[in-house]
Parts: sequence; C-alpha cells; structure tokens
Amino acid sequence: MVTSTLSTIHKHNQCISGAKIRFMDRMKEQNKSVGKNDKPVLNLLLSNHGAFTAYDIAETLSNKVKRLQPIQIYRSLEKLIALGVVHRLATRNSFIACYETGVCATSQFLICTKCENVEEIGSQRLDQEIQDSANKKNFTIISKNVEVLGLCSKC
Repeated sequence: MVTSTLSTIHKHNQCISGAKIRFMDRMKEQNKSVGKNDKPVLNLLLSNHGAFTAYDIAETLSNKVKRLQPIQIYRSLEKLIALGVVHRLATRNSFIACYETGVCATSQFLICTKCENVEEIGSQRLDQEIQDSANKKNFTIISKNVEVLGLCSKC
C-alpha cells in the first residue's frame, strides 16, 4: 500500500462524505447500478488518503468478506475510475480515491519514492501549460496524468 500524508490539517470525515455523495450522484447521472464490490472498494480507498494495489484491496477486503479475486477488484476500479472518483497511479500500479469536489479537472500527484506518500495536487497552471503545448503541436489529449517522483519533506 502506498500511503499519503496531508500537507494541511483537515476533517477526514468531510472528505469521505463528499466523495461518497459524488460517487452516488455520478452513479445516478450515468444510470449505473452499484456492484457488490464497488462500495467496499471505494470505502477502503477513502479510509486513509492512501493508494492501494488491486491485490492490497483484494487481500484487505477478503479478510472482511468472502475471498475476492483481483479481477473482481479491477472491475470495480474500472467503474470507479470511469465515474471520476478514483485515480490510477501508473508508476505505482495502484489506485487512490479522488477527494476533489465537483469534477476533478486534473490528475497530478507528488509521490515520494522513499516512504511512498502520495499527495494529489491540482495545479491549473500546469494543466493549462500541458493543454497549450498540446494545442501548439496539434495534439489531441486523451488523458492527462502527471506523476512526479521525488522525496517528501519528511524524507
């Protein structure tokens, strides 16, 4: 599991409730049904602002309910990503809940390579620079995921 520290003090329950409301709203908007593993997967991802691999999720949830296979977890993760409530961290092959209110416009992360802390950042300026560069090159962006690897202040 990749952990996350928060740079500012906040009320985690507000993050959780906001993300759950956004999840349910998007399910209704897209006329999707909630799969039996969707809520447990989202709840685990929301538990600590950390990132988890599909295998971490399967193992953790299997300790609470019947044995889950990673393919079941991947199906739920795909749905949660499509709904915009979960992000995939490609460099760590892990997943992290999105706590942004409304539509998450950016997928930008600072990832510590020593302690594996993850911080989601939302730099509109960086996002605009990427968009401007793509426009100049007549490049159509399909996905904008930025993962910056380095050392956090604690390390």
